[in-house]
Amino acid sequence: MKLPPLEALRYFEVVARHLSFTQAADELCVSQSAVSQKILLLEDRLGYKLFHRKPRQLTLSREGSELLRHVILAFDQLQQAMQHISDIQQIRVIDLYCMPSMASCWLIPYLQDLQTACPEISLNLVVDTCEPNFRDDAIDVALCHGYGDMPSMLKKFLLHDYIYPVISKTLFDKYDCDPERCLQQIPLLHDSLPQVKLATSWKQWALSQGKNIDTQAGHRYNRADLILQAAIEGQGLALTRHVLVAREIAAGRLVPLYRDCIQDQSVYLVCQKSLLEKTHVSEFIEWIEAKARSFEQEYSIEKLLHQ
Repeated sequence: MKLPPLEALRYFEVVARHLSFTQAADELCVSQSAVSQKILLLEDRLGYKLFHRKPRQLTLSREGSELLRHVILAFDQLQQAMQHISDIQQIRVIDLYCMPSMASCWLIPYLQDLQTACPEISLNLVVDTCEPNFRDDAIDVALCHGYGDMPSMLKKFLLHDYIYPVISKTLFDKYDCDPERCLQQIPLLHDSLPQVKLATSWKQWALSQGKNIDTQAGHRYNRADLILQAAIEGQGLALTRHVLVAREIAAGRLVPLYRDCIQDQSVYLVCQKSLLEKTHVSEFIEWIEAKARSFEQEYSIEKLLHQ
C-alpha cells in the first residue's frame, strides 16, 4: 500500500489532537471546509473512517486511534532527525576571526580550496581591527599577528612576516629603478590608523634604515589593502607587510623598493584548546597550516626580494 501524502497525515494529526475541524483550521491557517475535504480524501484513500461525526461532537474511530498513535511516533522521529541534522550543521560551523586586510589579501584566495578539501565545514568569517578576547566574542579560531600565551589557549605558528616598501613596476621604471630617487620624489602612502595591529609606520622605518625623508607628507588610508591598491595604481610608495603583498610582487604588479626588510611579529592561529576535541576544528587547523606552509614555499621572502 502506498503511503498517503504527508500533508494529509499532518491535517489528520491536528484534527485528532483538537477533535475539532474548526480549531484545526485555525492552527493550519486554512478554512474549515479545506480541512474537512482533506480528511474525507484521506479516508477515501485509506478505505476506512478516521472519525465518528456526531452533532457537535467528533471522536476517533478505532482505526483512527491506531493510526494516530503511529503518526505521532513518525512525526516525532522526523522532528528528531531534523533537529539532529540541524545540530550537526551548527556544530560544523567555524567562527573565524581575521584582520580585514589579512582576510582580503591572504585568506580569501585560499577559501575555494577549503570548500573542496573540507566541504562539510561552514566558515563564518569575522573581520575586525580589534583582536578577539575569546571571552566576550563568539570566536572559535583567530589568525593573529603575535598573541600572548595563556594555558587555556592553543597558539600555533603559521607564517613569518616582514615589513618593506613597495612600488608599482611601471612607476619604478619611470624613475630609472633608482630607489633613493623614488623615496625622495614619490608620495608616501600612510596608514591613517597607526594604533591598529597591522599598521606600519614610515617614521619608524626611516629611523631604522637611516633615511632622511619627510614622513608626514603623502596620502592616508585606513586599511592596508587599500594602501596596496593605491600603490598598484602608481599613486605612491607603500610600506607594507609580506603576507599582504607577496602575491602582488609575484604577479609583477609591485616590486620591492630595496632588497632588505624588517622582520616583524609572526602570524599565529589561536583557539581554545577545548575545541580541538571537535573533528571539524582539527581538520580546519590542519588545512590552514598546510596553506601557510605552501605560502611560505611559493612566496618566500628570499625569492621575492631577490628575483
